[in-house]
Amino acid sequence: MTNVNWSGIFPVLVTPFGADGSINETRYKELIDDAIADGAQGVVAAGSTGEFYALTKAERAHLYKVTVDHVAGRVPVLAGVADLRVEDVLEACQSAVAAGCAGGMILPPIYAMPSPREIVAFFEYISRNTSLPLMLYNSPRRAGIDITPALVEQLSELPTVVAIKDSSGVITQVSELVQRVGDKLQVFVGYETMIVPARAVGAHGVVAMAHQIAGPLIRDYWDKALTGEKVVAELGRDVFAFYRCFQSGAYYAAIKETMDQLGRSAGGPRLPLLPLADEQKANIAKIISDAGLARWAKP
Repeated sequence: MTNVNWSGIFPVLVTPFGADGSINETRYKELIDDAIADGAQGVVAAGSTGEFYALTKAERAHLYKVTVDHVAGRVPVLAGVADLRVEDVLEACQSAVAAGCAGGMILPPIYAMPSPREIVAFFEYISRNTSLPLMLYNSPRRAGIDITPALVEQLSELPTVVAIKDSSGVITQVSELVQRVGDKLQVFVGYETMIVPARAVGAHGVVAMAHQIAGPLIRDYWDKALTGEKVVAELGRDVFAFYRCFQSGAYYAAIKETMDQLGRSAGGPRLPLLPLADEQKANIAKIISDAGLARWAKP
């Protein structure tokens, strides 16, 4: 089995788009530098928050390379390699290997809703045909299926499976993952709102969304999560407020709108998502104002 030391905060970078819809590489590189300066211990390129589903295969491969080259060994770079066709998933894995990525974050087959037997067959096929270390990505709400702890334990025997990102939002599931596979795989959660309970049960990291907006907040929340200090609850209030901003519209569009309102502009989303409606923008503005989130804006 491949061994990795991935842990801590791994933000999924948004993909900034210009007015013409093209990728704004200059802004993207600035976001990478900010993430690392703010304590990220890894970054994810072309993941869900990066709108992988709206990128061409060539754009994704290019983003992998741009990210690896710009990071220049400062932290591990993971590539979002999820796709509809198995062959396209494998092609993304091969592109990630060619770019020099440390690993790939991979959903089970999208839309098909495979059985447990078919989920195992899918990951076995990918593992046999690429050397890329894999972070399994369990997102029941988006994939329509749950990669249960029992399934993860079975998949942990594959030589290239090294980690699991669990976005079930269920702390008992995260705890069971740590108990079953925590000595084999790096266990990450998919929401910064789960940092405190996830760290308490032994999770290794968080694949983050709010970090690229308020890096110092998330870094401090992660570092202090197990101290029992009063400040942890205070930091948590801001973390949860950011997630309320994200829930004001489609997550990936709302993240970009929140960034924009706090001086971290990354352009709008690509279709099928639209920029938020005026009332949704106003809701985010109210949350930012009520919670005092402007203090986390970049100077």
